[in-house]
Amino acid sequence: MKKYLIPLFLILPVLLSAYEHTGGARLDLNLNAPDINGIFMEASSTDRFSLWYKGSVNDLINISLEGALVYKGSAGFAVNLSQEFAYQGIEGDYYPDIKAANVFGNYDFIYYRAGRQVMRDPSRLILSHQADGLNAGVRLGQGTLTAQLGYTGLVHHLASSIAMTRSDLQTDTTFGAPRFIEGLGWNQTELLGDKVNLKLSLLAQQDLLDESDVAADSEKLNTAYGQIRLDGYLLPALAYDGGFIYQMGSLGSYKSNGTATELKLYYFPIRSLSFVSLGGLISSGETWDKRDDYYGQGASADQNQFMPISSGSGKGYVLNISPGNLTSLELLLSLSRSKRFATEISTTTLMRTVDGPVSSSMIVNNGEDNLFIGQEALLAFLFRPTSDFGGSIKMGALYPGDAITLNELLEPFLPVLFRLGFNLSFSF
Repeated sequence: MKKYLIPLFLILPVLLSAYEHTGGARLDLNLNAPDINGIFMEASSTDRFSLWYKGSVNDLINISLEGALVYKGSAGFAVNLSQEFAYQGIEGDYYPDIKAANVFGNYDFIYYRAGRQVMRDPSRLILSHQADGLNAGVRLGQGTLTAQLGYTGLVHHLASSIAMTRSDLQTDTTFGAPRFIEGLGWNQTELLGDKVNLKLSLLAQQDLLDESDVAADSEKLNTAYGQIRLDGYLLPALAYDGGFIYQMGSLGSYKSNGTATELKLYYFPIRSLSFVSLGGLISSGETWDKRDDYYGQGASADQNQFMPISSGSGKGYVLNISPGNLTSLELLLSLSRSKRFATEISTTTLMRTVDGPVSSSMIVNNGEDNLFIGQEALLAFLFRPTSDFGGSIKMGALYPGDAITLNELLEPFLPVLFRLGFNLSFSF
């Protein structure tokens, strides 16, 4: 036995001396008000204290850990049954949010990442969410073949942004929606010089919820997505990024198909940190007579609404709406004379693609067939004076269209919807 221990004690110090690691902590604070949701008008905050760690033995074996304790709270007023304002007090919850707990590395032209990680599609319109699984790739010349497998059912439900059906929104569970995700992709760079980068991807997800846990008037939703995306430069100062997504699947016994098309143009003046961007999105939707709400409740026929897996890719600040029966156009001007400070001015047009539901509870079947949701103006100040401190201040206003329904008591006070917010980030 000793003859095996002696080499181990000789090798272990060598391994430890080659081990490199770093870590730190971060405190993120934010406040937004008002958040309007049906009969509620609230100030909301999501504050987190995060710890992160990265260690490296060699190119093949590396460790990444990141976890946070998050407080999500709100305080505000609601309209009660007597059509009066009633103070709701302060409500909040603490919960864990584990972003990363994985091993990763590469060997020659192969790379991998195994464990808890954030999985994404090329556009992030479909998926950007924590999952437990494997992400791997093989570099082949100027292209990379990628594959990913993940399970979302071990993410805390308050940290989960998966909202495809009514069942995903259930709050009486510890964990979020249990969905299994598979992906396959091909990335090809420098086609036609540096003018075109090509990304092809196939992504699928299956709802693993037990039939007994499916919410009333809801169904299981299983989907698959094919995506093509291009980015590059048309001119030295003019860049583009855009793509097309086709979705197919099933919502219970009905088919669930959908499409999403996105295009962005960026103008970068020579020798300047400022830029101008123009972006548009068109995602397919469904009418009220085929589904009662965005999540497919009361579905009565085959569906044509685009449904992303996670809801973090919404448009708008005052009223954030997820892709799915959403058409938007955004013009943004970013002014900056240094990398530490920037001012952004933007305007966004929000519309329904068809007369039907979107992800906001402020749009119900009110008899109005006007597709116009609202026109938003947003002013944002972004700052990071040091590497350890940064944040933003945002001020937005939305001129609402007839599609938005406000409570009768709230409507006189809100001819224009507005929202103010700040974010601060401290690193240690």
